[in-house]
Amino acid sequence: LACIPGILLLIALMTVMGKGTPQLCIALGVTNWVGLCRLIRGETLKLREADYVLAARAVGAGPFRSIFFHVVPNVFHIVTIAFTLGFSGIVMSEAVLTYLGVGVEADTISWGMMISTANMELTRHPLVWWQFVSSAVALLVLVLAFNVFGDALRDALDPRLRTE
Repeated sequence: LACIPGILLLIALMTVMGKGTPQLCIALGVTNWVGLCRLIRGETLKLREADYVLAARAVGAGPFRSIFFHVVPNVFHIVTIAFTLGFSGIVMSEAVLTYLGVGVEADTISWGMMISTANMELTRHPLVWWQFVSSAVALLVLVLAFNVFGDALRDALDPRLRTE
């Protein structure tokens, strides 16, 4: 899954499964889990050799205790970052797929449908540009706000940034 371009795989999945919100959610779920799993696996492999995990094992802590008290708290900030960046990518993917006509149905309200409808208004003689600009700016504000929120949440949850 990681070697196939995401948008092409999404278009292929949506073509096979058909239009609709449940199908779009399934397609986005199928294509977006690989990167997060690779990040978590790499960080977990790095942390299992950390001094504090080895020390916990040396004093008799079991594998589950080492995982839940030492590895998971040090991996959670990576999950937060990956989720916030992934959320932005998912919102943008939904907008692109719906704009291209393979996303949700025409009667469903979505970012891509709003931008597609506004794009049709750009061809009219009295140019109606504010619908396109307002929907694109609203999409930008949503993605930017969620990224800022995710950055603040990461700062709050990252154990390496705590000064106790």
